[in-house]
Amino acid sequence: MSKERKEHDHLYSCLGEVIQKRRRQLKLSQEELSQRAEINRPFLSNVEQGKRNPSIGALMSIAAGLETRVSRLLMHCEDCMKERTDSAQA
Repeated sequence: MSKERKEHDHLYSCLGEVIQKRRRQLKLSQEELSQRAEINRPFLSNVEQGKRNPSIGALMSIAAGLETRVSRLLMHCEDCMKERTDSAQA
């Protein structure tokens, strides 16, 4: 697996973690968030698991459903990736 591909996998895995964490903070089920974001629940589940890569439009819908901005989700995603990189190097 190429370094770039590995980084992308980490990116989407972290994004899924960030989305799931925010959803749980709001005490929303996947079904409730999928309704708010107007996306289907299996897709949301796959995004949270890092198995699917959401488009910018889908990410905007998810952010709106989570009552936040895409930029905030990405900021937390970057933090997650940095933590993973730091722990892998330790």
